[in-house]
Amino acid sequence: MRDRGTPLARRSIWIAQGIAIAGLLIYVLVVRLLAPALLTGGRPASVGVGVVLAIVPALLWLLLFYVQDAKEPEPLGFVLRVAMAGGIIAGAVALPILTRVPTRAWLGAGAVTGLIVSVFAVGSVQEFCKYLAVRFTVYDEDEFDEVADGVTYGTAAGIGLATVLNLWWILNSPSIAPVPAALRIVVTTLAQAAFGGVLGFFLGRAKILGQQSRVLWGFLIATLLNGVVTFLLREVSRSGLTYRPWNGLIVAAVVAAAVTLILFRAEQHRAGGSAA
Repeated sequence: MRDRGTPLARRSIWIAQGIAIAGLLIYVLVVRLLAPALLTGGRPASVGVGVVLAIVPALLWLLLFYVQDAKEPEPLGFVLRVAMAGGIIAGAVALPILTRVPTRAWLGAGAVTGLIVSVFAVGSVQEFCKYLAVRFTVYDEDEFDEVADGVTYGTAAGIGLATVLNLWWILNSPSIAPVPAALRIVVTTLAQAAFGGVLGFFLGRAKILGQQSRVLWGFLIATLLNGVVTFLLREVSRSGLTYRPWNGLIVAAVVAAAVTLILFRAEQHRAGGSAA
């Protein structure tokens, strides 16, 4: 078991977060360069390309976490377990709810209605799935022994959920253009990982510091952030009848970077206070 009182513990987690964000942005640029080659073939080929595009960001993010965290690694099996649980619960809970509830119609019913639906119908369901993925897989394990571990596991849950959402979208899309698909996939991955990191941070504080009430606060904050950003992404990605996916990528990247910085500062302050 690691020393949880070490100031600025697990700096590698935050480095991995930053590199992963940059890596996903580079991934979009690579897809854009390869787009002409990826457009060959009919519908089956495009679906195959879409599935690969949906899976690569998850593999990239999880690999970077594992490599950057090599000095004091989280067991890879635990990280994968949480990611898989996030995906399974998304498929079993989030998708059935969100596909049966007329969220698309409500989101288009006006700004206020759209924002409310984004928070209460979309954000709450997705964040509850992430909570379940962490709480009932690794939360009680001895290896979950630092607040920052919660960020790792919460992010993994978000990535698992995002991957299933992306795969569902790919498999149900009538046509798949590589660059717009990659943009949507990366935006979803960045956003869901960031929201999961927020929830995981508060789960870490509950587990390590005994602040059980922080779980509810973490869930509410992550849900609100999820809903507001989901609504904002929808708004900035459209200009009249024109789809502007690059605007969504900018917003998602800024949100992910800001969340990472805020959580790092919060943990830095906590660790510094503990050491004093």
